[in-house]
Amino acid sequence: MSTIKAIAYAAFIVAIPLFLIITNLRVVVNTPLLYSYGFDQYEIEKVTGIERAELISAGRQIRDYFSNEERWLDVKVQFGGAVYSLYNETEILHMYDVKVLIRTFYNVQLIAGLYILLFIPVGLAIAPRTFPRVLVRLVLWGAAATLAIVFAAGLLSLTGFSQTFYVFHLIAFTNDLWKLDPARDFLIAMFPEGFFFDTTMVLAGLTVIQGLWLLFLSNALHKAFPASVFHRVTVIQTLTVVVAAIFILRVYPDGFFFEAVMIVVVASVLQSLVALATWRRFSKGAISPTTMEDGKDSRLSAATSKSAHARETGHQNSSQLRSERAESVANYAIVGYNVIEAALFLLTPSVRQWRGSPRDEARSDSAVT
Repeated sequence: MSTIKAIAYAAFIVAIPLFLIITNLRVVVNTPLLYSYGFDQYEIEKVTGIERAELISAGRQIRDYFSNEERWLDVKVQFGGAVYSLYNETEILHMYDVKVLIRTFYNVQLIAGLYILLFIPVGLAIAPRTFPRVLVRLVLWGAAATLAIVFAAGLLSLTGFSQTFYVFHLIAFTNDLWKLDPARDFLIAMFPEGFFFDTTMVLAGLTVIQGLWLLFLSNALHKAFPASVFHRVTVIQTLTVVVAAIFILRVYPDGFFFEAVMIVVVASVLQSLVALATWRRFSKGAISPTTMEDGKDSRLSAATSKSAHARETGHQNSSQLRSERAESVANYAIVGYNVIEAALFLLTPSVRQWRGSPRDEARSDSAVT
């Protein structure tokens, strides 16, 4: 039994960095800004002779390819007044390998997320009293593992990205279709090595922020800070998320970011409301009442003094109980929020498909007419 428990705990710790890193990979792959940044940063328009608008269109077609069910990629661009298929057979075959790899990562993310979601209720059912503290320690270890992995990968990238990138391709692919020539292959000309280095740094940065946040939360939960501290942290987090959401949605009013940002905003606001409600409910009257008027107390009889002392002791016990309940509810609310947010993120592709279907039908109808 102890062996099974150790394996389950280790799997949970490993699932945290896997879920975070691949979630950020999904975000990066579907971020239009990163593509346009790479095209501008590395002057791809001059290198390829393709207009910037057509490069942006090609980037959108590639992103759509990773999320649709098409087997082969066929990027169409206008060049010299005519429409051409941009990539040759070797590039198309390699992009299929890339799509298979990305879909494999997405499946690993789904498995890791489901394991995290199932692990928590099962643990609570088996050991409802002791499991919450165990869960906090496991999250702490998972956050530390996330930061360690990102630190190691970042160190390798900063000291020798070319070698690391080369080894990654040797491990990830079973053929040499990825050995492209920028002089004749548009794929490598559009996405040079520097583009992938920048992408890796963005991915690492997002993961570090999340890892540090989890580390802070789990450490705070482990030390059982007062409920008021959690409430203040929750308010700060919610305000930060809302401000970031406003900025992102002004830049990307539609697409992948809309669903992801809305999920984070809704979950953060709900967390803030829950923390506020529980704090006000359970911590109300948490401060023990002060002694009654001194002059009046001095005139109380011995029996009255005992009665007052008993009432004061009862108030203190009740106050302490409320404070402990507030602290416990706040602790569980923080952990529960992260679990719910992870579950909602798993539904992001479905939400995106649901939102996109009416637009796609209307777009196809207008195209027919």
